[in-house]
Amino acid sequence: MMLEYALGAFILGGLIGLIRDYKASVKASSFMAFLGSLVLLWQSYDVYKNGTVTGELFRISIKIDPLSAVFLLIIGIVGTAASLYAISYMDVFENKGKGWVYAIAYNTLLASMALVVTVDSMEYFVMSWELMTISSFILVFFSEEARDTIASVKYYITMHFLDTIPLFLALGTAYSLVGNFEELTFETISQALATAPEHTRIVMYALLTIAFMTKAGIVPFHFWVPEAYRAAPSSVSAVMAGIMEKVALYGLIALVWRMIGANTALGLFVAVIGAITLTVGTLYALRETNAKRLLAYHSIGQMGYIWLGVGIGMALIPKGGALAAVGALGAFAGVFHALNHAIFKSSLFLSAGAVEYRTGTVDLDVLGGLGKYMKWTALAALFASLAISGVPPFNGFISKWLIYVAGYYSQSYILALGAVLAAFISAATLASFVKFYGSQFGGEMGRYKNVREVPGVMVVGQWILAALTLIIGIVPGTVSDMLNEGIKAGFTMGAPIEDGLYRIGFQSVLFSPVLFVIVLGVLAFGLYLTFKPEYGKEAKPWDCGSTQIDEDEYRVNAEGLYLWYEEKIGSFYRFGDWFYRVGEEAIHYIVRGYLWMASYFTKIVDTPYTKVETLDDLREREIMYIDEEIFRPLVRFLRIARDVVPGIRLGTFVVIALIVVGAIIGILVAL
Repeated sequence: MMLEYALGAFILGGLIGLIRDYKASVKASSFMAFLGSLVLLWQSYDVYKNGTVTGELFRISIKIDPLSAVFLLIIGIVGTAASLYAISYMDVFENKGKGWVYAIAYNTLLASMALVVTVDSMEYFVMSWELMTISSFILVFFSEEARDTIASVKYYITMHFLDTIPLFLALGTAYSLVGNFEELTFETISQALATAPEHTRIVMYALLTIAFMTKAGIVPFHFWVPEAYRAAPSSVSAVMAGIMEKVALYGLIALVWRMIGANTALGLFVAVIGAITLTVGTLYALRETNAKRLLAYHSIGQMGYIWLGVGIGMALIPKGGALAAVGALGAFAGVFHALNHAIFKSSLFLSAGAVEYRTGTVDLDVLGGLGKYMKWTALAALFASLAISGVPPFNGFISKWLIYVAGYYSQSYILALGAVLAAFISAATLASFVKFYGSQFGGEMGRYKNVREVPGVMVVGQWILAALTLIIGIVPGTVSDMLNEGIKAGFTMGAPIEDGLYRIGFQSVLFSPVLFVIVLGVLAFGLYLTFKPEYGKEAKPWDCGSTQIDEDEYRVNAEGLYLWYEEKIGSFYRFGDWFYRVGEEAIHYIVRGYLWMASYFTKIVDTPYTKVETLDDLREREIMYIDEEIFRPLVRFLRIARDVVPGIRLGTFVVIALIVVGAIIGILVAL
């Protein structure tokens, strides 16, 4: 089982963080995360070729079936690209001097997500899930800026109340049915639920669905997403948007659907809430001028597409016959779009991070003209922008198109309406990415004339993902078989798609990516010959007689690009803003309650009348928590080790890295 080698690489990557030199620790730990992610890809392929793998790892029951393999593929692809990218990107945080924190948290995040999709026990699923939440929380406030700290607190509180509590209640319910922690496998729980009262099943449906909706950023539990993704380092944002949201989808399929059982009404709910989410997320992204917040809102919107497709499957598969086949197509399309979204959204976050790396900002209102100086980053961003917008022949088109087809054949007005809405909103996505791409890379701006391309590993990280958007878009057969095996494992039946090198589709509705590329190429060449552009001519923009406006300002900025449209649907935004403020107030009062309770656990021996009014007041004092006392010895050990281990310079790191790589390769070859 290769999973143990991947986890070993992640553990070693975390321990390497104890190197005192920031650059050496970050680069070494990112490199080990890169190796671990590659091994996950190997494990995924092995399960696809040879079938389900079972066993024990650290005395934890492991089961890697074809559904798990699909999500290991997602973790492996995004983890490989983001970790390679982070080797240079994380240099921008060197002044923070917390390389060991990043190394441990980042490798823990990847390891915990791999465990979530492979453990075969409800108990260890919840433990791995919590490890994923804690490590991602640490990474969100890594910069320690005041605004980022607030974003991380909002994220953590939201996860505790809407994610952790429901999961622990579900775990307790499962334990009450089985009566033994040693036997809390998903199959045992499923058998117990089959004979349990209906209200118990409904409670389990509700608890798990709320937990997975929250982690996936589904409306109305999406309010934490924009600020959390903005605050986190871009390589971490890519992992959270590309992988963590998909882990929630795994939970929806493996626990809600497969463990508890089929439920048509729940499937309809998932599809409807998906349609609402794709609308809200995309329309809010349209008015954003911060590149990372724009991408975060699009993560919400694209998860809506995914839940719509999977919801169609959950609603129709129990009906049997021809409708079950349509449902399997919808489920296939949803999981396919999960893979595609992981690829192009991670690529977009890495591109935004590359721009921030060179310019120091992600504000679309002040960016521009970078395409001339960052050509590889600009082209990667263009590929990913076209993919997320559903433009053929990129991968986003095919999965979206199959969702539309499933909705069309569903014989349900509600599901068909959701598919039509999804098609319409895709146009809004394209409009949004015209702003995203054009504002950063279009035009010319003198202020960025000295900007140059990012380091090579950052470019390669982007292009691992950008190239896949085109490869999968042209030859979807590279992944369709593996996805279909995953659907069979998750939904008991595969999608009746027609796929191959030349076409993919359902029944008489077919699309040929290869033929499309050929026709598009011929048309492009013909247009080039007809309207051959002239090169070498330059002209200054017309300034309407003004002599006091800088040439960099001769343009429509990002804020004003769709202002007229935003005014037309102002009532939608006003309602959404009100709803957001309600959530903000709820979190505010939760924090106040937390501070009130925490004040009684604060050690204030010398100053008994000290007030605890803000989170900063708590940071200055030693607080007694049960969980803190449990982890305190480990934290102390890590701090001592960090101080004792002598600083290791980059040259030494290279030698150690080569030794480690050689050792790992030697072990794998020997086995």
